[in-house]
Amino acid sequence: MTYGRGVQLLSEQIGVDPDHVARALHIATRTHAAVQAVRYGEMTAEQFRRLIVTDQHTFAIVGSLAMRFAGRIEDAHLLMAIYKASIGATVHHPVIRAGEGTLPDLHGHAHVQHAIRILQAAGLPPIHTDGTHELRPGFQVMPGCDDELPGWVLMHPDPDADYRPGFAGGRVGYLAVMRWAGWGVITEHLTGGLLAACHPDYRDNPFPR
Repeated sequence: MTYGRGVQLLSEQIGVDPDHVARALHIATRTHAAVQAVRYGEMTAEQFRRLIVTDQHTFAIVGSLAMRFAGRIEDAHLLMAIYKASIGATVHHPVIRAGEGTLPDLHGHAHVQHAIRILQAAGLPPIHTDGTHELRPGFQVMPGCDDELPGWVLMHPDPDADYRPGFAGGRVGYLAVMRWAGWGVITEHLTGGLLAACHPDYRDNPFPR
């Protein structure tokens, strides 16, 4: 069966068959009018991105339903956990200690903290370091240049990323997680294997200079 561009884009973003996305959208349209455009309209990837950002809650539900229909229950829970962490709606806010997920001297950076919470919600393990020694391996988040790239963070995946299955699996899983959380991403790996993500507040102007 041929589906609209929106269904195809959403199925690619969460990695499930378009049939499951279409079924989830059919159910969601009973209460969420925003997804009508995905079901019936043709749209560009940018229009689709804007629609998801505008009604992130609705698409978190649709994505979770589609994952359930695909039999991927853990990933269904994962999508909702990522969404809640992205908007600060988690019931419990675990304390991120200095040196957890980033270097101790970068601990207070707001975008770094936000990214760490999202990645942890996806079940990805953060590095633990005293700034000199690695106490426990894991992902590491660093801010972009505040002057030229104020909305960006750089991520170094954890050593076991390539062996992890599911939505957050592999090195590209980091990009999938941040994209689902509403951040912009650069799909190519940067120097040293780093990955880059742009905070939603800066997505419309990611390179101000």
